[in-house]
Amino acid sequence: MAKKHRRFGALHKTLKDTNYSATSGAAGEYLNYLKGTNKLVVARKLDPKYLVRFNVGVIPFDIEPSTASGAINAYQGTMTVVANNILTKFASTATDALLGIERDLTKTKEVAGFYPALAHIAVIPSGTTDKTAKTSGITKRAYKAYPTRTGGVPYGRTTTTVKDPSGAAITDISKETEEDSRAYIMVALKGITANSFKCIGVSFTPELHPEAGFFGVAKPTGTGVPTDIPAN
Repeated sequence: MAKKHRRFGALHKTLKDTNYSATSGAAGEYLNYLKGTNKLVVARKLDPKYLVRFNVGVIPFDIEPSTASGAINAYQGTMTVVANNILTKFASTATDALLGIERDLTKTKEVAGFYPALAHIAVIPSGTTDKTAKTSGITKRAYKAYPTRTGGVPYGRTTTTVKDPSGAAITDISKETEEDSRAYIMVALKGITANSFKCIGVSFTPELHPEAGFFGVAKPTGTGVPTDIPAN
């Protein structure tokens, strides 16, 4: 299972060391959050239509792909509409082929317990020059941040323009690792400007094989499906 991280671990330790008696500063504000006095408000909350999930396939890194004729190696994972829209903006450099994405679900299989590796792509409008002043709802600290939108895009094994650490092209798909893909996804996206958006960062969640899946849902179609990345 994935390792769990405590977001405010240092503050929690401070509270514990003082027997939860802090009344001021970041620790005191964090205690107010734990009590329910301070509220975490999600700014620029997305309309649910952007969070609709649909299935795509990727070839897992932890499973040896079959070389048998007609073998189906791609496992289904999920992607949100907004993540797909973000990826579409950078399709000239971060192609489906580079990420190993298969959109034809007839060429994929449903495997309960599989969660694909994800590339979390953070973007801002290309005209953005300054960070916005904000205040933490939890600690009440002032900070600045870009008005980003982020989408988690599945990725898997592929031989499209991927090289190993020595710089040699990978032609045997069974030889590719998550680390190989991460390196080339980062090159294809970070700092790139395309279609009025700039990618300011990419983070990764590793592939998992726990105990449940989400399968068989085709990408929504029709006039009600958004194709943009919302500004607010």
